[in-house]
Amino acid sequence: MTLYDVVLKNIKYNIQKYFIYIASLTFSVLIYFTFVSLQYNEQIGEAFAREDKMGPLLTGVSVLLSLFIMVFVWYSNAFFITNRKQEIGLYSLVGGTKKEIGKMLFYENMSLGILALVIGIGLGQLFSTFFSMILLKVMGFTLVVHFSIQPAAIAQTSLVFLLVMSITSLQGYLIAYRFNLIELFQAKQKVQQQWKPSYILAILAVALISFGYWSLLHAVESKSWADHFGRNFTIILAVLVIGSYFLFHTGSGFLVHVWQKRKKSYQRWKNLLTLTQLKSRLRSNGLLLTVISVLNAVTLVAFGFAYTIYFNTLQTLEDHVPFSYQFSAQSELANKKVTNILGAYEEHPLIFDETFEYLTVPGSANGLDSVPGGFHYYRDSFLVLSISTYNLLAEKLERSPVDTIQGENETVILGRNFIGSQKKDENVGTNLSLVSPKGELPFHVIGNKVETLFSYNVQPSVLIVNDSMYEQLKQSGTMHATRVIKVGNQKEANRLTDDLKAVYEGDGNETEWFEPDKGFYSFSESYQTGQSIYGLLIFVFGFMGLVFLVATGSVIYFKTLTEAAEDRKRYEILRKIGLSRKKVKALIARQTFLFFLLPLLVGITHSCIILAALSYVMDINFIYPVSISVSVYTCLYGLYYQMTVATANKLVNS
Repeated sequence: MTLYDVVLKNIKYNIQKYFIYIASLTFSVLIYFTFVSLQYNEQIGEAFAREDKMGPLLTGVSVLLSLFIMVFVWYSNAFFITNRKQEIGLYSLVGGTKKEIGKMLFYENMSLGILALVIGIGLGQLFSTFFSMILLKVMGFTLVVHFSIQPAAIAQTSLVFLLVMSITSLQGYLIAYRFNLIELFQAKQKVQQQWKPSYILAILAVALISFGYWSLLHAVESKSWADHFGRNFTIILAVLVIGSYFLFHTGSGFLVHVWQKRKKSYQRWKNLLTLTQLKSRLRSNGLLLTVISVLNAVTLVAFGFAYTIYFNTLQTLEDHVPFSYQFSAQSELANKKVTNILGAYEEHPLIFDETFEYLTVPGSANGLDSVPGGFHYYRDSFLVLSISTYNLLAEKLERSPVDTIQGENETVILGRNFIGSQKKDENVGTNLSLVSPKGELPFHVIGNKVETLFSYNVQPSVLIVNDSMYEQLKQSGTMHATRVIKVGNQKEANRLTDDLKAVYEGDGNETEWFEPDKGFYSFSESYQTGQSIYGLLIFVFGFMGLVFLVATGSVIYFKTLTEAAEDRKRYEILRKIGLSRKKVKALIARQTFLFFLLPLLVGITHSCIILAALSYVMDINFIYPVSISVSVYTCLYGLYYQMTVATANKLVNS
C-alpha cells in the first residue's frame, strides 16, 4: 500500500468527520470567489462606474476576507491535528517515519483543500449570476445580468486558497517532528482540575461591562464624547472585550458555583452531570468564547447598522432633501421649458412650484454654543430668509410655521445635521452677529428648528429674520433666487429628472463644488445614490457576516467534538451504569447548548447596546431592522448547534 493509498482511505473513511471542515472551506471559497467575480464582472463594473466607482470596496473586502479565512483555516486545522495526535502516534508505532507521516498529513490536508476549492469555485460560478442580481437589486439597479465565466476570478481564488492550504498543510507536516511518541499518545489525557472562581474578578467583569454600557448609552449627552469620540469609543471597546473575557473566564464559573450551592439543583440528573465539568470548561475556553462573542457582536453591529440605514433611506432622504427638484432660477426661456416638461408627465403630478429668494450674509458665530458645520463651508456666512418666505415654504411642506418675530435683532436658527441627533433648544438664548454697511449687527437666538429647507449636499446655517430686517440686510448680502418643485411619485421620476437636468445644463450652467446654489438637485438621484451605497453595504456586510457565522460556528463545532472525543470513556461509563442513550444525547445537547448560547447572548447584548447608542446619536429607529438581523442570525446559529449535537452524539453515543 502506497502513501497515496493511505491518504485516500483516510479521506474516504473519515469523510463524515471532515464534513464540517470541508463545508466551511467550501463556503469560504464560495464567498471569496463571489466577491472576486463581482470585481471582474463588466456589467457590475459599469454599474459601479455610475456610482463613483464603488467597486474598490469589493477589492478591499476580498483582501480582508482572505486574511480572515487564513486565520480561520489555520485555527480549524489545528483542531484536526490535535484530534489526530494518537493516530499519528500509531503510524509511528507501526514503523512509519516522521517524514512519511508528515507527507501523509500534508497530502491529506492539500487534498481536502483542493476538493473544497473545486466545489467552492463550481458553486460560486453557478450562483455568481444570482449573487450579482441580488447586489444590483439591493442597489436599486434594473440591469439584466447574464451568465459569464471569469477566468481571472478563478485564477485569483485558486492562488489565494492554494497558498492558504499550503501553509496549513505545512503545519500538519511539522507536527510529526514537534512531538515525541509519548506526547502524541497522551494528547487527549487531560485532567480537569477543580477550581474556585474569584469573586473579585466576577464583580470586576460585571462592573466593566456595566460601565461600558452606561458610557455608550450616555455618549450623546457627554461633552467628552463630542470632543474625543474616536479615543473614547476605542477605550470602551477595550473595556467590553476585557469585561467579556473575565465574564467567561471567571464570571460564568462563579454563577455555576452559586448554582452548585443550591441542593435543589442536584435533584435533576441533567443538572448533576452538566455542572460536574462546566466550571472548568468555561474557564479553559474563556478566551475562545470571548473571541466568538466579539465576532458575533461585530457581525450584528455591521449588518444591523447597514440594514437600518438602508431600511430608513426613504425617510432620511425626505428629511434632508425636502423638494423633488431644486436649482437656481434660470432664464425665462429655460423656465418655460421646465414648466412644459412638468406638464407632460401625468404620472408625476405637480404638487407645487415656487421660486424664492434668500441672502448669503457674512457673520460671526463665536457666541453660539454649537457652531453649525455649514457656517464654515459657506465661508463663514449664514443664509438668511425672511419670515414670510419661510412660512410660505413651511405651508407647502406641511410644516409648522414660525410665530411672528417681534424684535429686529431676533432670529430663529434652522438646520439639521445629516448624521447626529440635535437638541430642540440648541443655541437658544445665545448670540451671533451679521455684517451690514453700518457694522456688525447683533442677533439674539430665540428659537431653533431641526429641519432642512435646501437640498444642497452640505446644509447651510439658515437664519430666519423679520421682513424689515431682511430688507435691511439686502444691502450687505448676496441675493440668490432658487426654484423648488414637488411632484408625486418622486423617487421613481428618473426620466423626468433627466429631461429637467438637460434643460438646466443646456442653459449654460457650470457647477463648482464650492457653489452649491448653482447645482441641480433631485430627490430621485439622491434616492438612487443612497440606495446603491447602502445596498452595497448590506451586500458586503451580509456576506462577511455569513463568513464570521461559519467561522464561529465551526470553531465551536471543532472544539465540542474535540472535547467529546476526550470524554468518550466517561460517556461509556454513564451508559454502563444505566443511563440510556437518549439521556446521554440530552446531556450532550445541554452542555453544547451553553457553549453556543453564552457567546451568542453576550454578542447580541453588546451589539444591541452599541446600536442603541448609535440610534440616539443618529436619531434613527433601529428596533425593527435590528430585530430582523438578530432573529436571522440566531436561526442560522441554531442550525450549527443542531449539526454539532448530532455529530457529537454519533461520535460518543453510537
